[in-house]
Formats: sequence, structure tokens, C-alpha cells
Amino acid sequence: MSGLSFQLLRIVAAAALILPLSIAPTYAAEPPNNVAEAVAEADQACTDLNGKPNHDAVLKVEDLNGDGGEDWIADYSKLKCEGGINPLCGNGGCTLQIYLWDGETQWDLLFEDLVQSYKFGKANGKRMLYVTTPGTPCNKPVAETCQYEYRLEKDAIVPVNP
Repeated sequence: MSGLSFQLLRIVAAAALILPLSIAPTYAAEPPNNVAEAVAEADQACTDLNGKPNHDAVLKVEDLNGDGGEDWIADYSKLKCEGGINPLCGNGGCTLQIYLWDGETQWDLLFEDLVQSYKFGKANGKRMLYVTTPGTPCNKPVAETCQYEYRLEKDAIVPVNP
């Protein structure tokens, strides 16, 4: 084998080892204690209602406010309660919790509400949370909906249209 062929073979072998690492999905660290405790309470509530909980899809990690830290979303519409009912959902929607990193060692629960849907976006360069809830919070019949907007700041989730 010539020197050029051997060198090419080494490069291909190194790429074969490195490439799977670069495209492998990344997984967040374990949830902080207060987030894990909230999910455990939801699991227990499901169990208390004769269900078998599966919370695999409940938690999501994302930098919501742009501070470079991991923020946690607990979307209890994704809690499966096999054989029972999801205790964190009702006729009007399901509980959504958002925990923002405090920049040090804590994650603060800064949003918790019963929502029908939500999405994240940007408006005027600011990170936003858009929420649809049942009608009761805005003095409408429960079958109707309310729309809310929140600005995601470093240490707060601020209502834009209270």
C-alpha cells in the first residue's frame, strides 16, 4: 500500500469514527430537582387514579429566553396515563409549566397555567410565548378561548396583553 493510500485510509477511518458522534442526538442533563418532583407528583396523581403513568414526552429543554441556559418546559398534555385519566388535563386544556434557569443553580417556576395550546416565537426581536386558554380567564364561556402573549425575559415571563 502506498503512503498516499495509507494516509487516505487513515482519514476515512477517523471520519467514520467521528461522524456518528457529530450527528448523534444530544440529550439534556437530568431535570433539576424541582422539575423532577413536579413530574413525579403528576405520575403519582395518575397512579392514584388507577393509571400507569408514562412521562417520557412531558419534558423538553430549550433556551427559551436567550440567556444561554437550559430552561425546562413541562407539557402535561403529553403525560400518558394508561388505564386512567390524565390528572393534569381537564375540559379546558392541560397544565403547562415553564422553569427558567436563574443563571446559577436553580430553575424557577415562572409560568403555570391550564392551556389548550402554546407556541414560542419572536416579536420585535423579543422572544415570546403565545398561549390559548379556555374562555373563563377572560370572562368568556369555557367553550370559547382567550389568547395571551408573554415576553420571555432573563428572569421573568411578562404578560404583554393582560
